[in-house]
Amino acid sequence: LSELGIQDATKVANEIALIGHSGSYKKVLPPSVIVSSPIARTRQTAAIIADKLNLAVETHDDIAEIAFGDWDGHTTQEVAATWPELYDKWRGDVRVAPPGGGESLEDFDSRVQSGISEILDKHEGKTIVVVSHVMPIRGFIKKALEASWVSYWRSSVAPCSISIIRFWGDEAAEITVINQTNHL
Repeated sequence: LSELGIQDATKVANEIALIGHSGSYKKVLPPSVIVSSPIARTRQTAAIIADKLNLAVETHDDIAEIAFGDWDGHTTQEVAATWPELYDKWRGDVRVAPPGGGESLEDFDSRVQSGISEILDKHEGKTIVVVSHVMPIRGFIKKALEASWVSYWRSSVAPCSISIIRFWGDEAAEITVINQTNHL
């Protein structure tokens, strides 16, 4: 993380520490579990949150960001300019993967939904802090809404934002907050 990233992680840790204790977070049980993507920036952020909450961090590979292959490190505009035909196909077909080891949205969704189910099953009844990335967080939202593929493109998820989703098994879910950034 950059210095700004560390500052933002500290701010989100302070905000998460309020869950179960004050304000609009009072009705939610305090966090008792932290699960992180294995990618370095999320593990660093999770460690800062864990220090604040005095909890351990477990990692889960299935909530890592979608693999963009050769498109990693490029802006959307650069990808569209460099790979215009493939980019258009990728946008219109969930089975198309970026070149160089990228994941199709279909494969990614299968992976992330499996990870979500494992995390929820393992920690049933607990408040879980999940430290992940834009697309996996959108996967949690998709699951909560029982939505289609297009839901991956409907929510904004900023770095160190807070989204709160309550799941009751596979029967019901409640989205309380998406992309809260007031603490930043």
